[in-house]
Order: sequence, then structure tokens, then C-alpha cells
Amino acid sequence: MKVLTHAPADLVIGTSDGVDARFAGVQLKDKPGDVGGANARRAGIHLFLSGVRGEETMSRDVLFERDRDEWAERRKAAGADTTENAPAMPGVAVFERLTAVVSDDLGTEYQWSGGQVAGGGTEWEAHWIYIPTPPAEARTLRFEFNIDGQPTGRYCELKLSESDAAGL
Repeated sequence: MKVLTHAPADLVIGTSDGVDARFAGVQLKDKPGDVGGANARRAGIHLFLSGVRGEETMSRDVLFERDRDEWAERRKAAGADTTENAPAMPGVAVFERLTAVVSDDLGTEYQWSGGQVAGGGTEWEAHWIYIPTPPAEARTLRFEFNIDGQPTGRYCELKLSESDAAGL
């Protein structure tokens, strides 16, 4: 069983583009992931973040819905040949600035391999995958967070059991 041994009291790991981002959990998967990117289909560490809902997210949701409706009308008027992309979900601007450095007590090198972001309406979430899965001997995982490449000063650390580190 993974045990959270250190995290900010409110679990907020930084404020990106005016929205607080919160640590929402970690899963270790010994089977491939189900989100985007070729490497995301590999086994790994799945990190979950969420945007703290408030006036800023609600305001962006309203603007996004308006922009999406206007885009849909333009697309309908232009016909099947239109190439205009749908507007980006507002959560993308928040989570694309955030990164995490993953480390363990053995010095294993982890790399981001894919994920997905949602952020419009009720969802303000990020799901990132890091590879590889921790070695069986690893006892701690640490996630240090950056915004635009600058450390937020916040981190989360998990204690791993033997069954966790062995890939579930």
C-alpha cells in the first residue's frame, strides 16, 4: 500500500495561470495506460492533478462554452470542408505550464511519457504517466513540481510497500 508521507496540507502544489493545482493521487500500473501518446501505453506511474474549482475556473468555463458554441456555428455554416480546430479546453492553459520531477530513493531516472488534460465544465484534471515503474527495491517516490520550469517549492512523497514497487 502506498502511504503519503509528505504533501502540502491543502495538497495545492502550485498556482498556474491563476488556478490552484492540487495533487489528486498516484497509481502504479503494471499494465499499459489508457491515455494518449505512444509511451503512455506502457506500464508506469500515473500522477493525477486537479484544478481547484472557484470563480476563475467557472469564468473560464463560461467563456469556453461560448467559444465552443460559436465555433460549432461557424463549422456548421462552413460545411464539411472547414479546417478550424475546436477551441482548447481552459484547463490546458493551466496544466501545460506544470511539470513534475519524479524520483525515488534509488536514483531511478523517470521520464514523462504521455497523458491527458481536461478542463471545461466540471473537469479540471490532468493525468500524466511517467516511465518506468519503480524497481522492486524502491521504497519512496517523490514528486517535485514546477511551473514554467521554476520550482513551486511544493512536493509530495510516498512510501512504497514491497508489493507497490514490485509493480502491484
